[in-house]
Amino acid sequence: MPLPHFDASKRLPVEKKNARSVDKIPDAALWDQFRSGSDAAFIQVYEQFFDRLFAYGMRLTSDESLTQDGIQEVFFDLKRLRKKLGPTNHIRFYLLKCLKRKLFRLRDGWEQRRVDLAEREGFGFELSHEQILIDQQLDGERIEQLNRAIAELSPRKKEIIYYFFYEGLSYAEIRELMGLDSNHTTRNLMYKALAFLRETLR
Repeated sequence: MPLPHFDASKRLPVEKKNARSVDKIPDAALWDQFRSGSDAAFIQVYEQFFDRLFAYGMRLTSDESLTQDGIQEVFFDLKRLRKKLGPTNHIRFYLLKCLKRKLFRLRDGWEQRRVDLAEREGFGFELSHEQILIDQQLDGERIEQLNRAIAELSPRKKEIIYYFFYEGLSYAEIRELMGLDSNHTTRNLMYKALAFLRETLR
């Protein structure tokens, strides 16, 4: 049974700002502390990114139990293998990639999911009133107009818009997460998606 469609319109918990955020250290340093065996660093990574991972996993699966199991397995694997892990300066991207791969392995595998994603019509995505996609302030009516245009995008174009504007990922990170051939291919996909959306605002 393939994963349900990626639904970016879900209203899910946002990343909590806990007491640790006051003393937040750069990702590279926090990750190095975790890899060196610090349980405090491991707990901080878990608490800092759990809600974001849960929201992302629910958009992929619409299955709370599967999402929670996937997150727990990701962190179990990270702790078990931490001495073998490489460095990173973007923990959130690293964890998103781990969770996506884990959920796909739990449900039919990545290659089948890529086929489903490319062919599926129902990739849910809506722009909130607080978010700006095209370098201009939009009133409520224009946002609704833009959301109607987003609904007409292909699943892959919706996904790239989500990663770029909601998650703030770079082209290189999006390429890796979506399994695209190159940064050039990634930029072209983004250009085509934005060109269509801009056309709707004329």
